[in-house]
Amino acid sequence: PPASFTPDTRTVTFSLALDSTTKRNGCIKYIPGSGKAKTLRSHKPIGTSREEAHAIQISVDEEAENVEYAQVKRGSVSIHDEYVVHGSGGNYSDGRRRTYVIAFRSKDTIRKERDVGFTHSHND
Repeated sequence: PPASFTPDTRTVTFSLALDSTTKRNGCIKYIPGSGKAKTLRSHKPIGTSREEAHAIQISVDEEAENVEYAQVKRGSVSIHDEYVVHGSGGNYSDGRRRTYVIAFRSKDTIRKERDVGFTHSHND
């Protein structure tokens, strides 16, 4: 996150694919090069409460911004920081899309993310 959001801008997320991911089962999609500017786009909560949703969203024109899909095999790892515009869709397949995610952020950053409606899961 930018210093205007929190003074500690160190973040990194590791995602381990426990199942192979595809467009159909909701693999991560991202905008190549979007992290270079080190700026965040404006986000808004998807739901009105933590019980309703625990994610935030931005508006992206997927065709104009050349969104790419990180379709990976089981056992693969993706790594990104918060500046990379990324997200995933729903799972429209008959199978699972399990991912083990480790997200490193400072305690202050997590508190500020929660203040704007974002939590990392329903369990945190």
